[in-house]
Amino acid sequence: MLSLRPTRRLCNFSPAAVATAAAAASESNAKTSPSKPLLAPALDRLKSERNPDKLFHLFNANATNPILVENRFAFDDTVSRLAGARRFDYIERLLDHQLHLPQGRREGFVVRIIKLYGKAGMTQHAVDTFYRMHLFGCCRTVKNKRWEIGTGLWNRMLLKGLMPSLATFNVRIQFLVCMRRAWDANATMGLMRRVGIAPDEATYNLVIKGFCRAGFIDMAKKVFDALLGEGHKPNSKIYQTMIHYLCKSGDFNLAYTMCRDSMQKNWFPNVDTICMLLKSLKGIGQINRARTILMLVKRRKPPFSSDHLTAMWSILNS
Repeated sequence: MLSLRPTRRLCNFSPAAVATAAAAASESNAKTSPSKPLLAPALDRLKSERNPDKLFHLFNANATNPILVENRFAFDDTVSRLAGARRFDYIERLLDHQLHLPQGRREGFVVRIIKLYGKAGMTQHAVDTFYRMHLFGCCRTVKNKRWEIGTGLWNRMLLKGLMPSLATFNVRIQFLVCMRRAWDANATMGLMRRVGIAPDEATYNLVIKGFCRAGFIDMAKKVFDALLGEGHKPNSKIYQTMIHYLCKSGDFNLAYTMCRDSMQKNWFPNVDTICMLLKSLKGIGQINRARTILMLVKRRKPPFSSDHLTAMWSILNS
């Protein structure tokens, strides 16, 4: 019969023996494989790097590092030092590279890039980035418009002697309308004319909407008349805006006239606005006008859904 005692003796190592064996193994490994020095964390190396060329390449080498991507200070510090070294070419390559990575599809991240361009004095790059947002799979919203045009970049453009384009003026006006600053939006449209840029239908629609939302429906009517006086033809969005707010203000006669003219061009307000107008016309006893609107509704191409048509007819029959 085999004895277990020798096995116990083999397993009974003393602490000193274990330490000696570990030291020997460590020494053996050191001789057989060259040691690899540990690199400092990326953020520490970026912070300590003073050479613009090395800083640029170091940043790009860590372009997808989530610790770097989410660190605003690292971006601000790197761009600031590159701008101080007047390496604007590096800034452009660095930030453009970031926009084409997955983080470039996040609105907040693109806003950060726009800010960085602005802080570096690269105003035109900031504007171009704003208008190229959709190319990166990122939609423009009030969030980015608010900073890009509303809080600094607009003034930077003027100070740099860069003349805003029609599109930039419209973004500025949209910002003012969102901020309920209808009179400032109207003044900006006046500035457009003075610098030789003619407002388009989008400009008029924004200013009209601004006055309507601010409760100045009479000013909205004047802007609409100015649009006609300058030879422009109202588009479907302008009709929609005017009809909606005329109904809300109680001017049902003008709302009816505009709605009829719009429908005759196959431009139809949304269902809620049509229903609001039908209820209003019925309320003031203008049943025949309400029926005229419904007859025009039936001619829409493509037609409204059967549920929508039933809802509209029920207003008159109730």
